[in-house]
Amino acid sequence: MIPEQRVKNNYFTVPDRRPPKSRDNGEIRDILSKSGSRFPFVHTADICGARVQLRTNSKHVSDYWILNWYPSHNQNPDGVVYVIKDVEGYEPCLFYNLEERKILIVNSEYYGAAKSAGALGLAGVILEDRGGYPIHGACMGIDKNGAIEGVVIIAPTGTGKTSQLHEMMYNLPNTKVHSDDYVFVFFQEEEPVARATENWLYMRTDIAEQHPTFIHLFHDMEIENVVEWKDVCPQTGEGRKKQGPCYRETLHGDKVCVFDEGADRCFWAYGNSRVMFDRAMFPMMTKGKDGSLYEILKGRKGVTDEVPLKYVFLLTRDDHTPPVTKLDTVEALETLKEGKYTIRPGAGPPEKWGKVGHEPFYDPYPPEPNHERQEDFYRRLFDSGVWCYLLNTGSYKRMNIPVHRTHMYIRHILEI
Repeated sequence: MIPEQRVKNNYFTVPDRRPPKSRDNGEIRDILSKSGSRFPFVHTADICGARVQLRTNSKHVSDYWILNWYPSHNQNPDGVVYVIKDVEGYEPCLFYNLEERKILIVNSEYYGAAKSAGALGLAGVILEDRGGYPIHGACMGIDKNGAIEGVVIIAPTGTGKTSQLHEMMYNLPNTKVHSDDYVFVFFQEEEPVARATENWLYMRTDIAEQHPTFIHLFHDMEIENVVEWKDVCPQTGEGRKKQGPCYRETLHGDKVCVFDEGADRCFWAYGNSRVMFDRAMFPMMTKGKDGSLYEILKGRKGVTDEVPLKYVFLLTRDDHTPPVTKLDTVEALETLKEGKYTIRPGAGPPEKWGKVGHEPFYDPYPPEPNHERQEDFYRRLFDSGVWCYLLNTGSYKRMNIPVHRTHMYIRHILEI
Protein backbone atom coordinates (compact mmCIF):
# COMPACT_ATOMS: atom_id res chain seq x y z
CA MET A 1 0.00 0.00 0.00
CA ILE A 2 1.37 3.40 -1.02
CA PRO A 3 1.50 5.75 2.00
CA GLU A 4 -0.03 9.20 1.97
CA GLN A 5 2.34 11.56 0.19
CA ARG A 6 3.47 14.84 1.72
CA VAL A 7 6.69 15.58 -0.24
CA LYS A 8 5.73 16.94 -3.65
CA ASN A 9 8.94 15.90 -5.44
CA ASN A 10 8.78 12.30 -4.17
CA TYR A 11 7.20 9.57 -6.33
CA PHE A 12 6.15 6.18 -4.99
CA THR A 13 6.29 3.22 -7.37
CA VAL A 14 4.76 -0.25 -7.21
CA PRO A 15 6.86 -2.34 -7.28
CA ASP A 16 9.75 -0.42 -5.72
CA ARG A 17 12.50 -2.58 -7.26
CA ARG A 18 13.31 -4.15 -10.63
CA PRO A 19 10.69 -6.67 -11.81
CA PRO A 20 11.67 -10.14 -13.10
CA LYS A 21 13.00 -10.54 -16.65
CA SER A 22 11.69 -12.95 -19.27
CA ARG A 23 12.44 -13.66 -22.93
CA ASP A 24 9.59 -12.52 -25.14
CA ASN A 25 7.17 -15.25 -26.20
CA GLY A 26 4.58 -13.05 -27.82
CA GLU A 27 3.93 -10.90 -24.76
CA ILE A 28 5.37 -7.74 -26.36
CA ARG A 29 3.01 -7.95 -29.31
CA ASP A 30 0.05 -8.77 -27.06
CA ILE A 31 0.68 -5.87 -24.68
CA LEU A 32 1.21 -3.42 -27.53
CA SER A 33 -2.04 -4.55 -29.14
CA LYS A 34 -3.87 -3.89 -25.86
CA SER A 35 -2.31 -0.51 -25.17
CA GLY A 36 -2.11 0.84 -28.70
CA SER A 37 0.86 2.03 -30.72
CA ARG A 38 0.73 5.72 -29.79
CA PHE A 39 2.37 6.96 -26.61
CA PRO A 40 2.20 10.41 -25.00
CA PHE A 41 5.89 10.37 -24.14
CA VAL A 42 8.60 9.46 -26.69
CA HIS A 43 12.28 10.35 -26.18
CA THR A 44 15.50 9.09 -27.76
CA ALA A 45 18.68 8.90 -25.66
CA ASP A 46 22.27 8.84 -26.87
CA ILE A 47 24.06 6.29 -24.69
CA CYS A 48 27.71 6.22 -25.82
CA GLY A 49 26.54 6.27 -29.43
CA ALA A 50 23.64 3.83 -29.04
CA ARG A 51 20.29 5.48 -29.81
CA VAL A 52 17.76 4.04 -27.36
CA GLN A 53 14.19 5.30 -27.60
CA LEU A 54 11.65 5.36 -24.77
CA ARG A 55 7.96 4.96 -25.53
CA THR A 56 5.77 5.21 -22.43
CA ASN A 57 2.48 6.27 -20.90
CA SER A 58 4.19 7.04 -17.57
CA LYS A 59 4.98 10.70 -16.93
CA HIS A 60 7.23 9.70 -14.04
CA VAL A 61 9.41 7.49 -16.22
CA SER A 62 9.40 10.12 -18.96
CA ASP A 63 10.53 12.90 -16.59
CA TYR A 64 13.35 10.80 -15.18
CA TRP A 65 14.48 9.64 -18.62
CA ILE A 66 14.86 13.24 -19.81
CA LEU A 67 17.06 14.08 -16.82
CA ASN A 68 19.03 10.82 -16.92
CA TRP A 69 20.36 10.73 -20.50
CA TYR A 70 21.90 12.90 -23.15
CA PRO A 71 19.31 13.41 -25.91
CA SER A 72 20.00 12.01 -29.35
CA HIS A 73 19.86 14.43 -32.27
CA ASN A 74 18.98 11.47 -34.50
CA GLN A 75 15.49 10.22 -33.66
CA ASN A 76 15.88 7.00 -35.66
CA PRO A 77 16.45 4.50 -32.82
CA ASP A 78 18.77 1.50 -32.70
CA GLY A 79 16.45 -0.05 -30.12
CA VAL A 80 13.25 0.70 -28.21
CA VAL A 81 12.30 0.47 -24.53
CA TYR A 82 8.56 0.43 -23.83
CA VAL A 83 7.30 1.20 -20.31
CA ILE A 84 3.55 0.65 -20.14
CA LYS A 85 1.42 0.87 -17.02
CA ASP A 86 -2.20 -0.11 -16.32
CA VAL A 87 -2.25 -3.22 -18.51
CA GLU A 88 -4.77 -5.81 -17.36
CA GLY A 89 -3.75 -9.46 -17.07
CA TYR A 90 -0.04 -8.93 -16.42
CA GLU A 91 2.10 -8.85 -13.30
CA PRO A 92 5.09 -6.46 -13.33
CA CYS A 93 7.71 -7.93 -15.67
CA LEU A 94 10.39 -7.02 -18.20
CA PHE A 95 10.12 -8.82 -21.55
CA TYR A 96 12.99 -8.66 -24.01
CA ASN A 97 13.46 -9.48 -27.71
CA LEU A 98 17.11 -8.90 -28.52
CA GLU A 99 16.75 -9.89 -32.17
CA GLU A 100 14.30 -7.02 -32.68
CA ARG A 101 16.10 -4.87 -30.08
CA LYS A 102 12.97 -4.32 -28.06
CA ILE A 103 12.42 -4.33 -24.32
CA LEU A 104 8.99 -3.91 -22.74
CA ILE A 105 8.39 -3.24 -19.05
CA VAL A 106 4.80 -3.76 -18.04
CA ASN A 107 2.99 -2.44 -14.95
CA SER A 108 6.12 -1.07 -13.29
CA GLU A 109 6.98 2.62 -13.01
CA TYR A 110 10.11 1.95 -10.94
CA TYR A 111 12.65 3.92 -12.96
CA GLY A 112 15.49 1.56 -12.14
CA ALA A 113 13.96 -1.01 -14.49
CA ALA A 114 13.77 1.42 -17.41
CA LYS A 115 17.32 2.59 -16.78
CA SER A 116 19.23 -0.58 -15.98
CA ALA A 117 17.95 -3.72 -17.70
CA GLY A 118 16.03 -1.47 -20.10
CA ALA A 119 18.18 1.32 -21.54
CA LEU A 120 21.63 0.12 -20.42
CA GLY A 121 20.90 -3.55 -21.12
CA LEU A 122 19.74 -2.71 -24.64
CA ALA A 123 22.65 -0.29 -25.20
CA GLY A 124 25.03 -3.12 -24.33
CA VAL A 125 23.52 -5.30 -27.07
CA ILE A 126 23.75 -2.46 -29.60
CA LEU A 127 27.33 -1.53 -28.71
CA GLU A 128 28.63 -5.10 -28.97
CA ASP A 129 28.94 -4.50 -32.73
CA ARG A 130 30.70 -1.17 -32.14
CA GLY A 131 33.47 -2.24 -29.78
CA GLY A 132 31.82 -1.15 -26.52
CA TYR A 133 32.27 -3.21 -23.34
CA PRO A 134 30.13 -2.59 -20.24
CA ILE A 135 31.38 -2.22 -16.68
CA HIS A 136 28.93 -2.04 -13.80
CA GLY A 137 30.93 0.33 -11.65
CA ALA A 138 31.52 3.89 -10.46
CA CYS A 139 34.13 5.97 -12.28
CA MET A 140 36.04 9.20 -11.76
CA GLY A 141 38.93 11.04 -13.36
CA ILE A 142 42.03 12.28 -11.54
CA ASP A 143 43.90 15.27 -12.94
CA LYS A 144 47.64 14.71 -12.48
CA ASN A 145 49.41 17.79 -13.82
CA GLY A 146 47.05 18.04 -16.77
CA ALA A 147 46.92 14.31 -17.54
CA ILE A 148 43.66 12.56 -16.62
CA GLU A 149 43.74 9.04 -15.17
CA GLY A 150 40.52 7.03 -14.92
CA VAL A 151 39.55 4.95 -11.88
CA VAL A 152 36.69 2.44 -11.83
CA ILE A 153 35.24 0.92 -8.65
CA ILE A 154 33.40 -2.35 -9.26
CA ALA A 155 31.30 -3.64 -6.42
CA PRO A 156 28.06 -5.43 -5.58
CA THR A 157 25.31 -3.42 -3.89
CA GLY A 158 26.06 -2.39 -0.30
CA THR A 159 29.85 -2.71 -0.26
CA GLY A 160 30.57 1.03 -0.31
CA LYS A 161 31.06 1.86 -3.98
CA THR A 162 29.29 5.23 -3.85
CA SER A 163 30.75 6.03 -0.42
CA GLN A 164 34.31 5.56 -1.66
CA LEU A 165 33.61 7.52 -4.83
CA HIS A 166 32.27 10.41 -2.77
CA GLU A 167 35.21 10.28 -0.32
CA MET A 168 37.60 10.78 -3.22
CA MET A 169 35.62 13.52 -4.91
CA TYR A 170 34.88 15.34 -1.66
CA ASN A 171 38.44 15.40 -0.36
CA LEU A 172 40.44 15.81 -3.57
CA PRO A 173 39.85 18.93 -5.70
CA ASN A 174 41.71 17.38 -8.65
CA THR A 175 39.05 14.68 -9.12
CA LYS A 176 36.36 14.82 -11.79
CA VAL A 177 32.90 13.28 -11.60
CA HIS A 178 32.29 10.66 -14.29
CA SER A 179 29.76 7.94 -13.34
CA ASP A 180 28.41 6.22 -10.25
CA ASP A 181 26.92 3.08 -11.83
CA TYR A 182 27.77 2.10 -15.40
CA VAL A 183 30.30 2.87 -18.12
CA PHE A 184 31.21 1.53 -21.54
CA VAL A 185 34.88 1.00 -22.36
CA PHE A 186 36.24 1.38 -25.90
CA PHE A 187 39.81 0.58 -26.93
CA GLN A 188 41.49 3.40 -28.81
CA GLU A 189 44.79 2.12 -30.23
CA GLU A 190 44.77 -0.44 -27.37
CA GLU A 191 44.24 2.26 -24.73
CA PRO A 192 41.02 1.57 -22.76
CA VAL A 193 38.80 4.65 -22.55
CA ALA A 194 35.76 4.73 -20.25
CA ARG A 195 32.77 6.74 -21.47
CA ALA A 196 29.98 7.96 -19.23
CA THR A 197 26.48 6.69 -19.92
CA GLU A 198 24.41 9.12 -17.81
CA ASN A 199 24.01 12.89 -17.82
CA TRP A 200 22.31 13.11 -14.40
CA LEU A 201 22.80 10.19 -12.02
CA TYR A 202 20.04 7.93 -10.69
CA MET A 203 21.56 7.58 -7.22
CA ARG A 204 20.66 5.88 -3.98
CA THR A 205 19.71 8.44 -1.38
CA ASP A 206 21.12 6.53 1.61
CA ILE A 207 24.53 8.13 1.01
CA ALA A 208 23.06 11.10 2.92
CA GLU A 209 23.29 9.16 6.19
CA GLN A 210 27.10 9.07 6.12
CA HIS A 211 27.47 12.34 4.21
CA PRO A 212 24.82 14.72 5.60
CA THR A 213 25.72 17.46 3.12
CA PHE A 214 23.56 15.54 0.62
CA ILE A 215 20.42 16.09 2.74
CA HIS A 216 19.97 19.66 1.57
CA LEU A 217 21.32 18.89 -1.93
CA PHE A 218 18.67 16.19 -2.41
CA HIS A 219 15.84 18.23 -0.88
CA ASP A 220 14.42 19.84 -4.04
CA MET A 221 15.56 17.25 -6.59
CA GLU A 222 13.35 14.54 -8.07
CA ILE A 223 13.26 11.62 -5.60
CA GLU A 224 11.71 8.17 -5.73
CA ASN A 225 10.41 5.91 -2.94
CA VAL A 226 11.86 8.02 -0.12
CA VAL A 227 10.18 7.22 3.22
CA GLU A 228 8.00 10.08 4.48
CA TRP A 229 6.50 8.63 7.67
CA LYS A 230 8.10 6.99 10.68
CA ASP A 231 5.37 4.36 11.06
CA VAL A 232 6.14 2.90 7.59
CA CYS A 233 9.93 2.81 8.03
CA PRO A 234 11.09 -0.54 6.57
CA GLN A 235 13.89 -0.80 9.14
CA THR A 236 11.45 -1.48 11.97
CA GLY A 237 10.65 -5.06 12.94
CA GLU A 238 10.55 -7.62 15.71
CA GLY A 239 13.91 -9.22 16.39
CA ARG A 240 17.38 -7.97 15.53
CA LYS A 241 17.59 -9.79 12.18
CA LYS A 242 14.53 -7.94 10.88
CA GLN A 243 15.69 -4.53 12.07
CA GLY A 244 17.78 -2.09 10.08
CA PRO A 245 20.96 -0.57 11.59
CA CYS A 246 19.48 2.93 11.89
CA TYR A 247 16.44 1.64 13.79
CA ARG A 248 18.63 -0.41 16.15
CA GLU A 249 20.78 2.62 16.95
CA THR A 250 17.64 4.64 17.64
CA LEU A 251 16.27 1.97 19.98
CA HIS A 252 19.54 1.90 21.92
CA GLY A 253 19.62 5.67 22.23
CA ASP A 254 22.71 6.08 20.05
CA LYS A 255 20.93 8.42 17.63
CA VAL A 256 17.66 10.30 17.24
CA CYS A 257 15.20 9.45 14.47
CA VAL A 258 14.97 12.30 11.95
CA PHE A 259 11.17 12.12 12.08
CA ASP A 260 11.29 12.81 15.82
CA GLU A 261 13.27 15.94 14.97
CA GLY A 262 10.52 17.16 12.64
CA ALA A 263 11.81 15.92 9.27
CA ASP A 264 9.25 15.16 6.55
CA ARG A 265 11.46 12.49 4.92
CA CYS A 266 14.31 10.09 5.65
CA PHE A 267 16.78 9.46 2.85
CA TRP A 268 18.26 6.30 4.39
CA ALA A 269 15.26 4.47 5.84
CA TYR A 270 14.88 2.38 2.65
CA GLY A 271 18.01 1.10 0.96
CA ASN A 272 16.58 1.45 -2.55
CA SER A 273 15.17 4.99 -2.47
CA ARG A 274 16.57 7.13 -5.27
CA VAL A 275 17.28 10.65 -6.51
CA MET A 276 18.03 12.13 -9.93
CA PHE A 277 21.24 14.04 -9.22
CA ASP A 278 23.13 16.56 -11.33
CA ARG A 279 26.81 15.53 -11.44
CA ALA A 280 27.92 19.16 -11.20
CA MET A 281 26.24 19.30 -7.76
CA PHE A 282 28.72 16.91 -6.11
CA PRO A 283 30.25 18.75 -3.14
CA MET A 284 33.94 19.01 -2.29
CA MET A 285 36.00 20.53 0.49
CA THR A 286 38.28 23.46 -0.24
CA LYS A 287 40.40 25.96 1.68
CA GLY A 288 39.95 29.71 1.38
CA LYS A 289 42.68 32.32 1.21
CA ASP A 290 42.16 32.99 4.90
CA GLY A 291 42.82 29.32 5.69
CA SER A 292 39.21 28.42 6.52
CA LEU A 293 37.63 25.22 5.17
CA TYR A 294 34.28 25.22 3.43
CA GLU A 295 32.23 23.25 0.90
CA ILE A 296 31.75 24.15 -2.75
CA LEU A 297 30.18 22.31 -5.67
CA LYS A 298 32.26 20.59 -8.34
CA GLY A 299 30.55 22.56 -11.10
CA ARG A 300 30.70 21.80 -14.82
CA LYS A 301 34.51 21.96 -14.87
CA GLY A 302 34.53 19.14 -12.34
CA VAL A 303 32.59 16.77 -14.64
CA THR A 304 34.02 14.62 -17.42
CA ASP A 305 32.46 12.12 -19.84
CA GLU A 306 35.60 10.34 -21.02
CA VAL A 307 38.72 9.11 -19.20
CA PRO A 308 41.61 6.77 -20.07
CA LEU A 309 41.29 3.87 -17.65
CA LYS A 310 44.30 3.19 -15.37
CA TYR A 311 42.96 1.52 -12.20
CA VAL A 312 40.21 -0.93 -11.26
CA PHE A 313 39.21 -1.47 -7.64
CA LEU A 314 37.06 -4.46 -6.72
CA LEU A 315 35.21 -4.15 -3.41
CA THR A 316 34.06 -6.95 -1.15
CA ARG A 317 32.53 -6.88 2.31
CA ASP A 318 33.39 -9.95 4.41
CA ASP A 319 35.32 -11.00 7.52
CA HIS A 320 38.25 -12.92 6.01
CA THR A 321 39.71 -11.02 3.02
CA PRO A 322 42.73 -8.77 3.79
CA PRO A 323 41.99 -5.02 3.60
CA VAL A 324 43.90 -4.60 0.32
CA THR A 325 45.32 -7.08 -2.22
CA LYS A 326 47.00 -6.44 -5.57
CA LEU A 327 45.57 -8.87 -8.14
CA ASP A 328 47.20 -10.15 -11.30
CA THR A 329 45.11 -10.86 -14.42
CA VAL A 330 44.31 -14.46 -13.46
CA GLU A 331 43.31 -13.55 -9.89
CA ALA A 332 41.19 -10.62 -11.05
CA LEU A 333 39.38 -12.79 -13.60
CA GLU A 334 38.68 -15.48 -11.01
CA THR A 335 37.16 -12.91 -8.64
CA LEU A 336 35.04 -11.32 -11.36
CA LYS A 337 33.82 -14.62 -12.81
CA GLU A 338 32.77 -15.93 -9.40
CA GLY A 339 30.92 -12.69 -8.64
CA LYS A 340 30.37 -13.68 -5.01
CA TYR A 341 28.52 -11.16 -2.85
CA THR A 342 26.10 -10.74 0.04
CA ILE A 343 22.63 -9.76 -1.13
CA ARG A 344 21.67 -6.41 0.38
CA PRO A 345 18.56 -4.18 0.19
CA GLY A 346 17.94 -3.09 -3.40
CA ALA A 347 19.89 -6.00 -4.90
CA GLY A 348 17.14 -8.59 -4.56
CA PRO A 349 13.85 -9.47 -2.85
CA PRO A 350 13.72 -9.03 0.94
CA GLU A 351 13.69 -12.77 1.60
CA LYS A 352 17.18 -13.02 0.06
CA TRP A 353 18.76 -10.11 1.95
CA GLY A 354 21.79 -11.25 3.91
CA LYS A 355 22.30 -14.42 1.85
CA VAL A 356 25.22 -15.15 -0.48
CA GLY A 357 24.64 -14.70 -4.20
CA HIS A 358 26.73 -15.04 -7.35
CA GLU A 359 26.64 -12.48 -10.14
CA PRO A 360 29.43 -12.98 -12.71
CA PHE A 361 31.25 -9.71 -13.39
CA TYR A 362 28.85 -8.01 -10.93
CA ASP A 363 26.64 -6.91 -13.82
CA PRO A 364 22.89 -7.67 -13.49
CA TYR A 365 21.79 -5.43 -16.36
CA PRO A 366 22.24 -7.43 -19.61
CA PRO A 367 19.04 -9.35 -20.45
CA GLU A 368 21.22 -12.27 -21.57
CA PRO A 369 24.81 -11.88 -20.27
CA ASN A 370 27.68 -12.76 -22.60
CA HIS A 371 30.16 -14.06 -20.02
CA GLU A 372 32.70 -15.23 -22.58
CA ARG A 373 32.86 -11.75 -24.13
CA GLN A 374 33.17 -10.15 -20.70
CA GLU A 375 36.02 -12.47 -19.73
CA ASP A 376 37.87 -11.66 -22.98
CA PHE A 377 37.35 -7.95 -22.33
CA TYR A 378 38.69 -7.98 -18.77
CA ARG A 379 41.70 -10.08 -19.79
CA ARG A 380 42.48 -7.56 -22.51
CA LEU A 381 41.90 -4.71 -20.04
CA PHE A 382 44.31 -6.00 -17.38
CA ASP A 383 46.87 -7.16 -19.93
CA SER A 384 46.89 -3.60 -21.34
CA GLY A 385 48.44 -2.34 -18.10
CA VAL A 386 45.38 -1.43 -16.03
CA TRP A 387 46.09 -2.27 -12.37
CA CYS A 388 43.54 -4.16 -10.30
CA TYR A 389 43.14 -4.22 -6.49
CA LEU A 390 40.73 -6.05 -4.20
CA LEU A 391 39.60 -3.97 -1.20
CA ASN A 392 37.63 -5.38 1.73
CA THR A 393 35.22 -2.86 3.31
CA GLY A 394 33.98 -5.31 5.96
CA SER A 395 36.26 -6.61 8.72
CA TYR A 396 39.55 -8.51 9.08
CA LYS A 397 40.89 -10.35 12.11
CA ARG A 398 37.88 -9.12 14.12
CA MET A 399 38.61 -5.48 13.30
CA ASN A 400 36.13 -3.42 11.28
CA ILE A 401 37.52 -1.64 8.23
CA PRO A 402 36.09 1.92 8.24
CA VAL A 403 35.50 3.98 5.12
CA HIS A 404 38.41 6.33 5.82
CA ARG A 405 40.85 3.40 6.03
CA THR A 406 39.84 2.09 2.60
CA HIS A 407 40.04 5.66 1.34
CA MET A 408 43.63 5.84 2.66
CA TYR A 409 44.60 2.66 0.76
CA ILE A 410 43.14 4.04 -2.46
CA ARG A 411 45.02 7.31 -2.12
CA HIS A 412 48.32 5.51 -1.55
CA ILE A 413 47.75 3.31 -4.59
CA LEU A 414 46.89 6.32 -6.77
CA GLU A 415 49.80 8.28 -5.28
CA ILE A 416 47.69 11.33 -4.48
